[in-house]
Amino acid sequence: MPEPQMISPAARELECPKCGTVALNRDFCACGEYLGWELVLATDEDAPAPAAQPPGYRPPEPAEARPATLLTLRDPARVDDPSAAVAVSVVPGIEVAVLATLRNQGEIVDTYDLRVDGLPESWWTISTPTVFLNPWGTAGDYQQDVLVRLHPPRTPASEARAWPLMVVARSRTRGVDVAWVPATLTVQPFQNTVMHVAPERRRGRRHAQFEVAVTNQGNCPMEIVVGATDTEASCPVAVYPERTLVPVGGTGVAVVRVGVARPILVGRPADHQVDVTHRVSGVESEPVPRRVVFRQKPWLPWWLPATVLAFATVAIVVALLKRDTEVPKLKGSTVPEALVILEKHGLQLGRTTYATAPKGAALGTVIAQSPAGGDGMEKGERVNITLAAPAKTGVVPPVNGMTLAQAADALTGAKFGYSPQPSSAGNDWVVIRQDPAPGTKRALGSPVILAVEDPTPADAATPSQTPTPSPSPTPTVAAAKAASAKSAAAPKKAPVAKKPTATAAKAAKLPSHLVFAGATSGQLYQWTSADKQAARLTAAKYRLETPTRTDNGYAAVHVTGKARHLVRISADGTTVEPLADGDYHRPVFSKDRGLLAFIDRTGKGPADAGRVCVLDPQDPVAPTCAKARGLRLGRPTWAPDGRSVLALATGGAGTYTRLVSYAATGGDASTWKAPKTAYRAGSIRSAAWVGNQRLAVLVADHAAAPAHLRLLTRRPDGTFAPLKDFPSLTGHELAASGRHVALRGGERSSADGTITLLDVTRERPRVGRLPNGVNPAWAG
Repeated sequence: MPEPQMISPAARELECPKCGTVALNRDFCACGEYLGWELVLATDEDAPAPAAQPPGYRPPEPAEARPATLLTLRDPARVDDPSAAVAVSVVPGIEVAVLATLRNQGEIVDTYDLRVDGLPESWWTISTPTVFLNPWGTAGDYQQDVLVRLHPPRTPASEARAWPLMVVARSRTRGVDVAWVPATLTVQPFQNTVMHVAPERRRGRRHAQFEVAVTNQGNCPMEIVVGATDTEASCPVAVYPERTLVPVGGTGVAVVRVGVARPILVGRPADHQVDVTHRVSGVESEPVPRRVVFRQKPWLPWWLPATVLAFATVAIVVALLKRDTEVPKLKGSTVPEALVILEKHGLQLGRTTYATAPKGAALGTVIAQSPAGGDGMEKGERVNITLAAPAKTGVVPPVNGMTLAQAADALTGAKFGYSPQPSSAGNDWVVIRQDPAPGTKRALGSPVILAVEDPTPADAATPSQTPTPSPSPTPTVAAAKAASAKSAAAPKKAPVAKKPTATAAKAAKLPSHLVFAGATSGQLYQWTSADKQAARLTAAKYRLETPTRTDNGYAAVHVTGKARHLVRISADGTTVEPLADGDYHRPVFSKDRGLLAFIDRTGKGPADAGRVCVLDPQDPVAPTCAKARGLRLGRPTWAPDGRSVLALATGGAGTYTRLVSYAATGGDASTWKAPKTAYRAGSIRSAAWVGNQRLAVLVADHAAAPAHLRLLTRRPDGTFAPLKDFPSLTGHELAASGRHVALRGGERSSADGTITLLDVTRERPRVGRLPNGVNPAWAG
């Protein structure tokens, strides 16, 4: 048995009144109770000495010192030993949380700052990073739970592995880290790859090679499998190497080699389309193909026999060229001046014709010639010219008794303009008077003022007795003139009494097929009159907008993040192929021209404003863009005959305030002449052709006001004049098919809205309601 230990005379023992523990040389007990109240302050030398302790007395050993700060972690999703190590896992892009408990076991009030070591600072978030705690055992909060959220981003930096971390509490009073707890975060793997194939088109006689680069944007190494197939299964295709292990952030490279089934000895080039795909080994997924084209060249071109024949006739051609001369430019010259110029070049004056003088041309001068200036022709041949003549006149046709729509067609066909009075008259109003009178000669293009009235229902015919004729006095000359004037002023009743019958109303067939986009889903939908409901046309993986019908399907804009692509879509919506990449907007197709017009965005202003460009969707080479004279254009629309393109033009405030027109001569838009202004308004939102001579537009007094429907009619000079307003029909977009218009309404211009079917020839144009959406376009 060990001998009892004696206490040093300098030792001071105090018993805790709260828990009974004896503290040696301490002011505080282990339970937190203050013991200084028990000190003996008297140190007088006469004070009696304390009684000596018996030899066998042994004081209790001091309690083991506890940490001043206690920090623990646990997984809220698990119930286990609190002392066990915490380990959680997470998929990048998603967060996981652990619960930290902090207790102040010290003797003073303290403030603690919590942090996570071992992880990037953007990976973690603490609900309460700063905690204020009282000492344990006192009044107030001495312990607090804090939620630590761990959220690694979905980037290659979030490497798939176990990440050791440490949750640390730092005391502001002491200025040191006072508690820390380890944990483990396991980052799960995810796959993300991007494939590029270059070039998109390659030529060769025996084979061609395409370079494939696949970038690993996931967080773990992946084995990439590259495949390629000929769409017609006629050419052998091989990939070297087929499998490549790509590290995180790295790029795997492969070569696709396309051979030929048989060589082309003489003929034209042949195109072979090859679909290149890639996938991650061991992961089930549907690969998205990237199409490239291998153009097989012939060994001898098809034009070789013609070339041989051409060389045989070189001597004859050279001899003929010596007799040729260049046709001079005669535009702007008078006839005597043209004779002198032609004589200098050894040519003669041929047939002379006359045409209305264009603006700025002097009468009697040459405004056109055939052949054109600069062409080559043999000396002694004749050059035909056209001279500027005064404007032609025509006879004003009779339109009294016709409806306004019939009168407009008759006057337009006779090359006259018209102005209805009142201007708000409907198409079914009847003409009761015209100025100038029928048969009057006027310059072609001048307006005819039409007085119209609203037709009234004809009264039911009732039989009446025929009055017995009585002798009348012989009319005087003055009475005859008065009767003649009254007869001329009275409208003809036979045409007025007639109103459109039900059979005539049914003659105009309603459009049966509408395609539109969903602003929220980004998919295309189609509505047919047979189904009565809209059906999804494209898959959810494509975000598409502003569709338009083409010869064999559709064209639209595919939006991927901040990038935009012009694509063509099959008629059933299953295939989406790229046409051109760029900041393109609002494509519209002309069936007569076979061309796709769209906007290439440039500068500031509306998000879809820029310059007008065109391309052939069947042969998608680089687009060509038209000159704009400094204007920013948007929302183009083809004329029904395909001869011109209308577009909205921005004004000084950056909103669309004008309609401008291009004469679309040829398929190269860069050769088009600068556009001409056709109409102006405070604000124009959309425009669509209603027949060959009328235009439906959405106009407003200013940019903040709602836009309402207005009908315009085309003047002989190509500009437009207001025909009728529909103030109650407001919206954001128009699509027209004949006289029927689809009007997309809604509170916001970028959100789905109700599409209403209208017949603009009716007094009450509403026909029915179509599904909700944006970007309507008629497809049949």
